[in-house]
Amino acid sequence: MSHTKELIEEAIDKLEKYLEEKRLTEDLEAVNYGASVKRTGINRYFNKLGIHVVRLREWQYGQKFNTNYFGKLSSVQFFKSANRTPESFDEIYNLLADEASKAAFNWYVQYRTAYAFIGEEAYELFTPQITREAWDNMEKRIRRNAKHVYQVDEFTIEGTADELVGTFVVQQYRYDSIVEPKLGDIVFDIGAYVGDTALWFSKAVGPQGKVYAFEPEPSNFEKLKANLERNKVTNVIPLQLAVSETEGEMQVSSAAGSSVITQAGTGLSVKVTTIDKFMEANKLPRVDFIKMDVEGHELKVLKGADETIKTFKPSLALSAYHRGDDIIQLPKFLLELNPHYRFYLRHCSPDLSETVLYAVTS
Repeated sequence: MSHTKELIEEAIDKLEKYLEEKRLTEDLEAVNYGASVKRTGINRYFNKLGIHVVRLREWQYGQKFNTNYFGKLSSVQFFKSANRTPESFDEIYNLLADEASKAAFNWYVQYRTAYAFIGEEAYELFTPQITREAWDNMEKRIRRNAKHVYQVDEFTIEGTADELVGTFVVQQYRYDSIVEPKLGDIVFDIGAYVGDTALWFSKAVGPQGKVYAFEPEPSNFEKLKANLERNKVTNVIPLQLAVSETEGEMQVSSAAGSSVITQAGTGLSVKVTTIDKFMEANKLPRVDFIKMDVEGHELKVLKGADETIKTFKPSLALSAYHRGDDIIQLPKFLLELNPHYRFYLRHCSPDLSETVLYAVTS
């Protein structure tokens, strides 16, 4: 049987048992707790105002069913794709270059399978390597100077503690010493957000290196520039550009710190370039490392970089969790451009996000 298919069947069996053992018991508990709230005078007063008083445990139970619709969609996409062609996923599993990456793949398949059915509760069945408790402890290592302003390493950064943990503590855009930016490298930071990753790359490549930070969303771009100025960084070039497979203009829509490039005619219009065109226009001698976190647009960015990748064979760190088949489509396309790439996989958070695929030429 297909390795991926076996993982899915194991996950379904575990999921079925979990639902049988837990759901009835917890449903009854929730009903009992809800029914036991005394309708005192103050409670009745709140009810008239449209406020329902519940016990803490009842509220916590209800929170378990908060739905991450992006996560559900991408997980259903994954489940559908993996069930239809598990052999495609097996091919990628067999390409992974070490046991840690294969273990990350196994976890990813089973967690995504469970998430397609029960959402955030998948954490209880297939807990990520980085637990919520571990993440909370890492966040305590990020010192806050003021509201939304933090001190990490030698940098003062306006951002969020969550993002800074991923960038500076977990260091999600390097894989041990195998795939990482090096002194003197030219780096493309595509989807630079507010500049936390650009600052991390800036330190890694040193004064003799260069970081090109692409961020199309206007408010994020302004914060990116402010963070560079605040830290007197001179080896990062901020660029208010989107990157895709063709040049032109597209719309960018943003929410909760993320921005999405669309052709739906909504949002702000932004200029779009391709990596190949950018390399040509700026007469760059090479690119050594490419990082991408572009909300599911990664494959299109790669398609606009085919000549660059064929010529310079840069190392890459790519977000591989936005679309259900990213984990197979991204490495397949890269192999067409450079058959000598070796691949690694790592999950870098305690939840659905931040599965990163790394590629390096052997």
